[in-house]
Amino acid sequence: MPSTPNGPFTFAKGNAAKLAALPRYATGNVRTRFATRDPRLWVFGSAFGLADGALALLRAARRLEAGRRLVWLVGDAEQARRARALGLEWADKDSREGFELTAKAGVVTVTHGFGDVNRYALTGGTIAQLWHGSPMKKLHADSSAALSLGPLNRFGIARTAIREAYRRGTRRITLLPVAADTFVPFMCSAFDLSPQQVRVLGEPRSDVLFRGSPAGRRAAARELLERRVPGLTGRRTILYAPTWRDGEPDPGVPTDRQWRRIDAYCAATDSVLVIRPHALGIGSYAHPSRYVRLAPPSVLPESMPLLWGIDTLVTDYSSMAFDYAVTGGPMIFLAPDLEHYSATRGLYLDYPTVTGGRWQTDWDGVLDVLEQLDADADARARAERHSATLAALAHRHTDGRSAKRVARYLLELTTS
Repeated sequence: MPSTPNGPFTFAKGNAAKLAALPRYATGNVRTRFATRDPRLWVFGSAFGLADGALALLRAARRLEAGRRLVWLVGDAEQARRARALGLEWADKDSREGFELTAKAGVVTVTHGFGDVNRYALTGGTIAQLWHGSPMKKLHADSSAALSLGPLNRFGIARTAIREAYRRGTRRITLLPVAADTFVPFMCSAFDLSPQQVRVLGEPRSDVLFRGSPAGRRAAARELLERRVPGLTGRRTILYAPTWRDGEPDPGVPTDRQWRRIDAYCAATDSVLVIRPHALGIGSYAHPSRYVRLAPPSVLPESMPLLWGIDTLVTDYSSMAFDYAVTGGPMIFLAPDLEHYSATRGLYLDYPTVTGGRWQTDWDGVLDVLEQLDADADARARAERHSATLAALAHRHTDGRSAKRVARYLLELTTS
């Protein structure tokens, strides 16, 4: 989901493109309706590239049994290079070969949408939608923002068409694994699925959070962070991870005065603020400083392997909060636009429950909390207890074997 030639991607632009492509969807459905699917051919794709839950599932599927053909469908030259480096079979998802592979595959795996693979060749396949985070904010059919058509919203026929296109598409999902029972009703509602399709098998993307000892996880995450982001060695790391606001500017960007206060705090505590904006986010983070590092998804494509190396997380409505909670580290919630965001995008969970009843509206509040955590052991202990509570809410499986569970479930579906 990159920027478009006409500016940053928005739901409205993506939905308009879906409507324009309806004839191609119809043609693809006709061409694939009676295709013979090969249960031993599995194809994978992800808007993140070769990373995250789809790659974890591919590796788990490779260990199931010999003779299974696993193909990654790439979206650009960099993904092709990465596939070659990993020794994976690959094809261009938008090529004729990509269409034929998707049309023949017994299992099709995506993490964002059907465009992760060849979106026109899905009819009749066993589709695994891994998604890319446990939802705090409302998704798909549950959010009017996600169904927006921009200027076309005034046409009822267009709104009806996009809503039906979403539902007709997502109903084809065979399996959507989630991390905990908490998220089952949300995903059923958002994707118009039954509880038989949304199963608590754990998220393959999160396995890395649970493998090995806490000390080993910390060491691996720090090594990765320090290799990718300069200037972190031996210094405390605070991660700011804001979520996407559908093309609107991030209201959490610090003011000039707040940037100076951030620098002063980091200098006094030997800390670095690492900012990881959403891949689709907009925000002016141009702040040249030895204490601030910008690490967009192009630098750090996966967040899960990093989280044990972070000392404090600052976020708003991102699902990263559920995953970082596993580490037990303190979290600070920065929500300057809570009322607006709740009214336009919507939240599944009560925000005071997620945050422990405390969130900040600007960076002065964030820095006040950071100073309190440094000075008050009881405040830090309360923050860590809240992280443990949130982790228990968000993760049923903590054995690091979710990818294996999902792979075995898909094997059973396609061989029974």
